Formats: sequence, C-alpha cells, structure tokens
Amino acid sequence: MTETGAGAGKPGEDERFRYEVADAIASITINRPAKLNALLPDMILTFSDLLERARRDRRVRCVVISGEGRAFCAGDDLHPEDRFKYGPPDLHTRLKMGYPRLVTEILTLRKPVIAMMRGHAAGAGFDIALACDFRIAAPDTRMAAMYVKRGLGGGGSYLLPRFVGLGKATEILLLGETIDAAEALRLNLLTRVVAEEQLVAETYAFARRLAKGPTQAIGAIKNARNQGLGCDPVKGIEWQILANVELMFHRDAREGPRAFLQRRDPAFTGEWIDLQYDAVDPDYR
Repeated sequence: MTETGAGAGKPGEDERFRYEVADAIASITINRPAKLNALLPDMILTFSDLLERARRDRRVRCVVISGEGRAFCAGDDLHPEDRFKYGPPDLHTRLKMGYPRLVTEILTLRKPVIAMMRGHAAGAGFDIALACDFRIAAPDTRMAAMYVKRGLGGGGSYLLPRFVGLGKATEILLLGETIDAAEALRLNLLTRVVAEEQLVAETYAFARRLAKGPTQAIGAIKNARNQGLGCDPVKGIEWQILANVELMFHRDAREGPRAFLQRRDPAFTGEWIDLQYDAVDPDYR
C-alpha cells in the first residue's frame, strides 16, 4: 500500500516535496530539480513537518531522503534578495526554524534514516546527508562543505569531525573543496557507492531490510549513540545500559532471543508490549 502526501498535488500541499509510504518505508523527496533541490527557509519547516509525520506514524519503520533529478541537495538557496533584510535572526529562532532543527530531527528520529544520493550534496545538503544513518550514493555524487567559500560558517562543524577526525575535518571545512564519491567512501562519509542504474533498487532493498528490523532497538541505539557523543565514558556506558533497560518493554527484546534459541529468523514488529494482553499470553512471557 502506498500513501502519498505533500507534493501529491492536493490543495494547500507543498509541491516542492513528495511524501510517500510503502512497505513500512517513508520516502521524503525534495522536489525542486531546476534549483538542484536547494532549500528556501520555508521549505525547512515543511521538511521538518514531514519528518515529524514519519516519526508519529507507527507503520513507518524506515525513512529514505532523496532529491528529485540530478542532485541530492545543493544546500541553501542563496538567490532571495531579502535573506538578510531583517538582519541575523536570534539564536532561539535559528535553532527552532533553521537547519539546526532539521539536522537534529534527523539525528534524533528513532527510526533508521537513509540518504539516497546523486549529484551535489553541498552546504546544508552536506549536513543533512551526514545526519542520516546511512548514505547510499551514485558514482557522480559530490559532497562539499561550501560554507567558507560563501563567507558563511558553522555547517558541518559538529558532525564532520565525528566521521573523519579533527585534522581532516578542519581541512574540509576551511578549504571548502568538493569531495568525489570515491574519496567520500574512503573517508566513511558514504556507506555505499552503487551504479546509477542500481541506486533506487539497492537503496530500497536496504531500507526494506531495516524496516524488518527491531525498530525500537534501533531507536534506542541511536539515542545512546547521540547521548554518548558529548559525555565521558562512564556516562556513555550508562546510556548504553539504559537503552537495554528501555527495550525490556518491547516485544522485539523477547522475540530476538526466542528466535535464536529456536534457530529461526526473528519476526520483529517494533511494537511495545501490551502488559494487559501479555499477562494472559504465555507466548510473550
């Protein structure tokens, strides 16, 4: 079953995005190919709304983000003349309405997120890609932290060092040079590089694999990873333990061990345990 949303042509919907759900996968496509899927400020809010929609939908167990046409996302659209008309926004506004909100929502979404990439992933598009859990790319993919070449800064400075280390991140951020797919793969910025004609098939095969996984466990792992990035080792281990404690309230934490003992593939559902139901169901005790 496929459900279409924003971009489906319905009154009041933003045609600069497409949102579809099929096989427990939510596909969010930036649909502005003539501008290489560059984002305007109001598009960030729509993008965030679609991520929230995927978060709330219990049927969705994986998210794929892509761009229509020949680019993933060329970053921030710099053409509007009124970008700085009212001066720089305050920090609170920027965090709530700008790219930090979007990147944070991808990072903290308790479902796996895949970037399906081709062409340019520059500036904000670079940051969005790094925020995803996996990046599957065509050979023509080009990644760049272009901020310094535009007299801007900050983008990529949090996530990039966690991929490539401080020294290489400094080089990439301060020079703003474009990284081709082969180099990006070597630097672990990409998960896989596949032939263009196989990009969609490979990405969605991978997404279906993730969608069949223990969704709640994936979410708990992502949360422990995020929390552990900025704390000391002892606190990081505590988050790791808390993840397992939390998962005791999910069916998959029972299904996984049971399937292993029974020598069969697990049938994960991503569901919470219904305590009232489980009290009378011996299969889930």
